[in-house]
Amino acid sequence: MRAAFLTLAPIALLGACGSSADTASVLETVRATEEAQFQAIAAKDLRGATRNYEDQAILVAHGRAPTVGAAAIGTSYESLLADPNLKIEITPGKAWAASSGDLVVTTHTARVTTTDPATGKPATSATTNQTVWRRDAGDPWKIAADYQMPVTEADEAA
Repeated sequence: MRAAFLTLAPIALLGACGSSADTASVLETVRATEEAQFQAIAAKDLRGATRNYEDQAILVAHGRAPTVGAAAIGTSYESLLADPNLKIEITPGKAWAASSGDLVVTTHTARVTTTDPATGKPATSATTNQTVWRRDAGDPWKIAADYQMPVTEADEAA
């Protein structure tokens, strides 16, 4: 009997190792990290705006080829942050966390004002965003993929 118990004990312990993460806490942490990034963008702080991207992250924005890699994403942000008319108003949307606690998807909508290259005047557009965050044990949360798409008037009316 004792031998059978000792044989089964490691199986019970392994089962405990696969416990679920506190997804509410995970989401709170990622949202705080994301909010810090938004504040850095508003302050035109390039390092703060881009430090959360993985080395091989991908940024997909409407009308442009996908930007791959943290360095290229930094260059993309550099030109955005240099725009004197830059203003972004963000409304957080839904978010999901994997029960493992190492993968999160966040969404938000935004009204983005930049300089219209044709007129030189401020132009505002609406966007929707989905960001995939991941983390290796003990490491900070990083953005693996960031998708930014325009919202049309029909989308806004729906």
